[in-house]
Amino acid sequence: MKNVSLNEIRIDGGTQGRTVIDQQTVYQYVDCMKDGDVFPPLETVFDGTTHWLVDGFHRYHAYKILGAKKVEVQYKPGTQEEAQVISFGVNGKHGKPRTNDDKNKIVLAALEHPMLKDKTNYEIAKVCAVSQPFVAGLRDPEKKEKQAKQKEQHIQKKAKEIVEQSGQDTNPISSEDSGEAPDADELKANELAREADMDIMYKLLESDDALAEAHEEIKRLNHQNAQLEIRLHGLMNEKNAAIKMVKDLQKQLEKLKAQK
Repeated sequence: MKNVSLNEIRIDGGTQGRTVIDQQTVYQYVDCMKDGDVFPPLETVFDGTTHWLVDGFHRYHAYKILGAKKVEVQYKPGTQEEAQVISFGVNGKHGKPRTNDDKNKIVLAALEHPMLKDKTNYEIAKVCAVSQPFVAGLRDPEKKEKQAKQKEQHIQKKAKEIVEQSGQDTNPISSEDSGEAPDADELKANELAREADMDIMYKLLESDDALAEAHEEIKRLNHQNAQLEIRLHGLMNEKNAAIKMVKDLQKQLEKLKAQK
């Protein structure tokens, strides 16, 4: 890591994976920098003469607007072609999320790159931080269309199965209907049923890169729901303990009355 002149950093080396720079994000960074916020160093590949920027293009343009002369960079030695390969996977799991157009641009560039053109779909998918079907679809558009139809049929089939499975329940008596708090067995049964449903949905979502973000959101909501269920379980235990305490006190009160 070192400080280098901003003018020594090249951004025209085929290492920008985005189709466009989001100006709103750039100016948001400008405001944050003016307020004294500290940003991570830019990431570059240094070929001995030039620093090729691979990560931090929005920060780079914010520094330009602010008139910065020198910036901190984290760099590794390598060629321009190696910098391009590294850049293909940038923002796959951090930073401003990539659009589908961004992913298309990256994968198409990777498929033609001299260091990657002979690699398998799996290897390119790993480099670009996308799914293997996404790469296969761009490499073979006809296959992509066929896969899309197959996935649609698969989803429809699974959705139908879920509906049919749900219809097998014949008016189960819930704790709400009975007016009683759910016991440990009921809570456990509900948890197992929810996990089974989520397993089905995960398998569907994992089959398509376009649904990857929805998959992550469902996982987050599922985790949040699990925490709420744990809390509910705890509250029910507290309620049951309180009821038991009240009953014990009532018995003691009745004994005292009987002794008078």
